[in-house]
Amino acid sequence: MEERKIFADGHYESLPNSNVEQSYVDRLRYDGFFSLFPPSVRSSIIDQAVYKSYDAGTFVYNRGDTDAFMGVVTSGRLRMSMTATDGRGVLVGLVERGEVFGETTLLDGMPRTTDAEAEVTTTLMIIKRDVFLPALRANPDAMFGVIEMLCNRLRIYLDTIDLIALQNLPKRLARHLLRLSSEYGIQENGQIVIRAGLNQASLGQQLATSRESINKQLKAFTGQGLISQKGNDITLLAPEKLRNIAC
Repeated sequence: MEERKIFADGHYESLPNSNVEQSYVDRLRYDGFFSLFPPSVRSSIIDQAVYKSYDAGTFVYNRGDTDAFMGVVTSGRLRMSMTATDGRGVLVGLVERGEVFGETTLLDGMPRTTDAEAEVTTTLMIIKRDVFLPALRANPDAMFGVIEMLCNRLRIYLDTIDLIALQNLPKRLARHLLRLSSEYGIQENGQIVIRAGLNQASLGQQLATSRESINKQLKAFTGQGLISQKGNDITLLAPEKLRNIAC
C-alpha cells in the first residue's frame, strides 16, 4: 500500500506502510477528508487550525459537550466511548493517527454523543466550526463528499448495533476479529496478526460484554484452532472458518 501523508504540527510526514488496506467505510482519514477541497481552501483551513496535546487518560470532550470542533489525531490514539448511569462503558471506536473525529457536532452544532479520551499522550489538530463551515458551503462538491463519508460511517454504527444487540457472542466476536484484522492486521508467515493494542477488557467494552466472557470465548476459538494469542496480539489461523461463524 502507498504511504499516506498527514499534516502534523505544521509539517508533512509519511505514515508507515501497512500490509492490510484500511477500510474506507470504517474510518474517516485526514487525506480522504481534506482532499475533497481545492488545494487553496485546504491550505486555508489547515493554516487556521490549532494544535493541542493531551496526557493519557485526559478527556478531549465528554458526552453532552457543545464545543463544536473537529480534530485530526497527529500522534497517539483516542478512545471514543459511552458510559451508562450504572458505570458500564461501551467502547464505540478508536481514532488512530491520521484520522478525523468530531465531525458530526462540527456540522450540526448538537451536543457530543460520546466521550473522547486520550489513550496515550496524544496531539490533535483542532479545526473550529466557524472555520470549516464557510469553506464547506463554498464548495458543494466537498459537501456531497462529506455527506457520503458520514453515511458510510452511519452504516458502520448500525452494523455495530446489530453486532452487539442481535447476535450471540461467538458470532459477535468472530465478526469483530475479522473487522479488526482489516484495520490492524499484519501478514506474517501467511497468517494475519491483529496488533490493535486491545486487551480483553477493551474487547468486552466494544462488544458490550464482560472481560470474563471474552476470555472464555477466545479460549474456545483457540481450542478450535481458529486463533492463537500472545499478549494482546491475536493471530487468525483459520479466517475462513471464522467467516463461517460470523455469517
